[in-house]
Amino acid sequence: MKIACLIGGLHLGGAEKQLIGLAAALSREGHDVEVVTYHASRFYEEDIQRLGLRHVIIRKYSELQIILSLAAYMKRSGCELLISFLASTNMKACLAHAVWPKFKLVVSERNFSIKAGIHDRFRFLLYRQAERIVCNNYSQEEFIRSVFPSASARLTTIPNFVDTTLYHPAAEHRQGEETKIITTARICSRKNALGLIEAASLLKGKGIRFDWYGLVEEDSYYRKCMRRIAELGIGDIFSFHQADHDVAPLYRNADIFCLPSFYEGTSNSLAEALASGLPAAVSAVSDNPRYVREGVNGALFKPSLSASIADAVLRLASLPLPERSAYGLKGRETVCTALSPDAFAKGWNGLVKDLL
Repeated sequence: MKIACLIGGLHLGGAEKQLIGLAAALSREGHDVEVVTYHASRFYEEDIQRLGLRHVIIRKYSELQIILSLAAYMKRSGCELLISFLASTNMKACLAHAVWPKFKLVVSERNFSIKAGIHDRFRFLLYRQAERIVCNNYSQEEFIRSVFPSASARLTTIPNFVDTTLYHPAAEHRQGEETKIITTARICSRKNALGLIEAASLLKGKGIRFDWYGLVEEDSYYRKCMRRIAELGIGDIFSFHQADHDVAPLYRNADIFCLPSFYEGTSNSLAEALASGLPAAVSAVSDNPRYVREGVNGALFKPSLSASIADAVLRLASLPLPERSAYGLKGRETVCTALSPDAFAKGWNGLVKDLL
């Protein structure tokens, strides 16, 4: 089968990484696969070339041009199946399908929704064009079934994968003078950087350092975070850093992973950190409790309460090194089973076979 895997652009992000992994898995299964984008961003271009995939860019600038050009591309290329990632791209794919309905369409929801607004209702109206709706987390599937029951028959969940060969524990880990907390996430209100900043202020003087790596998604929010760091006088223990393409060594140089998001899908960052052998302090939201278990491989907290975040981080930081290492090994076992590349490939290959 000739398959097009569609996303807006190859920006730095979890959905983009997962789409490339999907294209590679389908290609290994013997399908003729192309990665299709309509923005020229090429952050993952080296990965595409390394995997031997083709990248097609639809160079159009208005929304209508993109939709019409995508329909024309599907007609011209002879692709029998289009798999689309992310809400905005999914809607364009549905409209292209309405223009040229000779291909099969699968749309993938990559996040967790907390409410259904007008935009969401319009999106799911368009989703009637799709043969399947794939979620990357079970919480989103439950949400969709409850709010859009007419979509239930076409719903399935295929969680993200993590490359457990790239992300692995450090060969040797020694306790330093500071306990190093790492967060890898976009800097935006949904990821709750301010909550972690407030928690860090409660832990000042405890020998704990916080390093957050990620793209600034909301400039005003980032400026607010920087002002709050200055007001609290914690610039010596809390730092933001630019997103790094090669994050695996950063995990291996850290002691604990923390993700204070108000809501999540299947977090790529969490999966990478667990695969790297880090205990995790995460919000008790969405699918996080499926992968992080209190007292086994991490700690859960309420993201709206800075004291709850601080308490979870401190509980892990206070563990003796052997016990913390045992937490890390349990976390790696969890993702090697639940979020392996093989499980991801099996899920998607099975879905594609059903559509043949």
